Formats: sequence, C-alpha cells, structure tokens
Amino acid sequence: MADVSLMANEYRQAPQDIEAEKAVLGAIFFDVSSETAMSTAESILEAKDFYRSAHQEIFKAMHLLVAESRPIDILTLQDKLNGEGQLENVGGLAYLSELSESTASAANLKHYAAIVHEKAVLRRLIESLMKSMSLAYDGGKDSTELLEQVSHEVDQLASNQGNDELRSIQDVIAEFNENLEEASKNDSDIVGLATGYQELDKLTHGFREDQMIVIGARPAVGKTAFVLNMARNAAKSEKVPVVIFSLEMGAVDLVTRLVAAEGGIDSNHLTTGQMTKDDWSTLTVATNSLSQMKIYMDDTPGIRIAQIGAKLRQLEKDLLAGMSEEERIANPHPLGMVVIDYLGLIESGNTESRQQAVSEVSRSIKKLAKELHTPIVALAQLSRGVEQRTDKRPVLSDLRESGSIEQDADIVGFLYRDDYYRNDGEDDAGPAEQEPEQESVPIEVILEKNRAGARGTATLMFNKPTFKFADRAPGYRDENPYGGAPLPPIPPETSNGY
Repeated sequence: MADVSLMANEYRQAPQDIEAEKAVLGAIFFDVSSETAMSTAESILEAKDFYRSAHQEIFKAMHLLVAESRPIDILTLQDKLNGEGQLENVGGLAYLSELSESTASAANLKHYAAIVHEKAVLRRLIESLMKSMSLAYDGGKDSTELLEQVSHEVDQLASNQGNDELRSIQDVIAEFNENLEEASKNDSDIVGLATGYQELDKLTHGFREDQMIVIGARPAVGKTAFVLNMARNAAKSEKVPVVIFSLEMGAVDLVTRLVAAEGGIDSNHLTTGQMTKDDWSTLTVATNSLSQMKIYMDDTPGIRIAQIGAKLRQLEKDLLAGMSEEERIANPHPLGMVVIDYLGLIESGNTESRQQAVSEVSRSIKKLAKELHTPIVALAQLSRGVEQRTDKRPVLSDLRESGSIEQDADIVGFLYRDDYYRNDGEDDAGPAEQEPEQESVPIEVILEKNRAGARGTATLMFNKPTFKFADRAPGYRDENPYGGAPLPPIPPETSNGY
C-alpha cells in the first residue's frame, strides 16, 4: 500500500499560484518606480521561487535592468531578454504585453509576493520529503542519519523564510521601554535566570532566555559539578524545568553528584555504600528534595544535535500540554535551562573536518537557544596549551577545535583552581613538602566574554568530596601571605587586618 500511495503522490500537482506570479510581475510593470517595486519583491522572493520558468527568466531580467539603472518597460525588458536569448522562451513580446496590461496593484505587491514564496516553500518541503522517502525505501542510510538529514533540511527551510520585516527604531524603543519598566519592578539586578551564586550573578545579571553559555576547563577541574550545581539551583530556587544532556557520564552518576551536593554527603560514601548514620538520614531528605524538582536527564552516548533539538521540542510540547491556558499565555516557552556535557562529544552530520563539525554544532546550539527561548549551557574542553604557560588561567584561545564557539557564545566562562596545579609533584621542594589536600578550595569562574555584562572573575568555594559549590563566606581572604592555602574567614572583630 505504501508504494501505491507514493506513486499516487507523484501525479498530484505541485503547489503553485500562477495568477499570483503574474500579479507580482504585473505590479512591477505597473509601478512608476520600478526600482522601488523590485526592491520590495526581492525582499521576499528569489527568481527560483516562481513556478513557471518563464516567470523566473522575466524576474531575472527585471533585476538586471534595475542593476543597470534602466527603467522596466516593454521595450527595455524585450531588449534584455533578447540579449539573454530568452525572449522566445518566455512567450515573446505577446506575453510581455499581457503582463504589462495586468490590473495588479503595486500596493498589493507584498501580498502577491508572499503567496508566491509560500508555494515555493511548500514545493521545496515536498521535494525534500520525497527524496527522504526514496532514501528510506532504498535503505542505504540508517534511520538516525536519515532523520538528522530531514531535520536539517526542514530547519534550513524554516530559517530561510525571508519574511521577517525590518523594524523601525521607534518600535524597538517601545519594546525597550517595556523591558525596562518590567526590570524596574525587580528588587535586584538579576533580570535572567539566577545561578544561585552572588558574585557570578552580579557579573551576568542572570542567564537570559536565548543565551548560549560556554563553560570551559581542563579535565577534573570540576566543570560538570559546577553546571550540575547551577541546574539544581535553578530547578530548586527558580522552580523551572531543567534538562541535562550528559554524553560522558551516566544518569545514575549524575544523580550521585546531585545527591551529594544537595545533602552535603561525601560522594565516596554514596559510591561505596559505606554510609554513616547521619548520611542515611540526610540521604532521605536530599532525595526527597530532588524528587520535587523538574530535572530531566538524557545520557545517550554520541547523541546528535538534531536529536537534542527534537527531544527539547517534544518536552516543551509536553510541558505546555500540562499547563492551564493562562499559564501557557504567560509562559509560552517553559524550559528554564538546558545543560549539555559536553559540546565536543555531540555528533554532527558534517564529516569534512572535526573543526567544521564542532562549528556546525555550536551554531545549532545558539539557534536552538533562540528558538526555545531558554539559556543553554554547554561545556567545552580546553587545549593542552594552557598547561605550558606560567599563568595557567584559561583564555579564549584555549577553546579546543573551533573558534566559532567563541563567536556563537554569549557568555564564555572558564574554571580555574590554584590547587589543581599546586600539588602536581613538580615543585622544587619535592612531593614530601607539598601541603595536604584541602577538602574545600576556592575556584575562579573567569568570564572572558560576556555580551550582556562585564568581564570579570567570580570566586566560589568548591567542596570536592560533596561536589558542592557555594558562595564565599563574608570576610574570606583570597590569598595567604605566607603561601599555601587561603586563610580562614576574617572574624568580625578583626576585619581590618590579619
């Protein structure tokens, strides 16, 4: 039956509107300022959008006349088409006369052009889907690859609609004033999704709904723990749905870290099962707390960016379906935050080079953030070059594989821990004189790019056994003047010195 249906579709007429095509060309003839009319038409249409090849050639000739600063009339168009060897192909002088006598109004040109463009998009969609159906019948591609191809082509059609209007500055200022009035009602400077860390929120003002945030660090510095803490904070304090795509770590391992951070439990106890009495009582509270949060996880290895997009769109639909009409109107894009760990492991259909593949993934993540109106936090590995420098704090050039990550991201932050390098066994004094490892250490979040705010560094505390990040205690001293680990917080009565 499927074969019969497919064959039946081949005999159906492709979407088209010949009268609308004639109206577009006739309106350009009719307008006393052909250049203005042509500009209006070309803001919506390309020559290939016309169904009839004759109309395509006439539109191309009109474009050439405008480019040569010549008027568009019967004589000039006849001359141009004749010079291009297309006059007879379009129906000769008789057909040009028919178009020039059209009653189409130049005032309705945008309406005619929109109809022609709409039919062209439908034809391209049919062509893309028919080609995919043919490939599916042939069985030459696996389903995942074919689905990604279909998704990519449909996304391209959607992004190339070309019907977005230019906006006057007056309209944009009106929207700006509305946003400012809304922001003035806040009693804080956080206008986006709060991360839960005061120093970081002061720099970012919260993560905005369409931002791509990249967090980079060397392996084992704590970047996965950091984004898990932010995700937990958002789900708990902001009460928004959070999605975590983990390409490197299983969902159970992620939950282990979340439980450790939420309950302040040593993660080794959770892994080995060597739990204390206090651990067991705290565990119940922590798991109950996490169970109340809207956190969704996907640990599919080698997931493709098209699959990520499809899963997020489906989740958004499911969330909207569970909301009241008033809630949907107030919050049409309910996803609060998306975390991807990590960017370099996402599969791409681009096989030309790894750099181009990562560039394509990066651009897709940014587009997805804008489409879903949600901040997407993507982790990134850093190159080994950072290890060769005296100052091992990362910089933008340390992002591995693609400079496009830096270009696409709205915020680029790096994690740096001094203790990560201090006890590496390379000190002149030798291993015997190295200081004991600290459980809770300062960690710098270095914002090297921040489109919506200032660059700077936020310093947090990282408890390694529990994978928990926290703000520094009031009076915390960044450096120990005697060397070694930072000193404890300054007591209130001695806050003027050591």
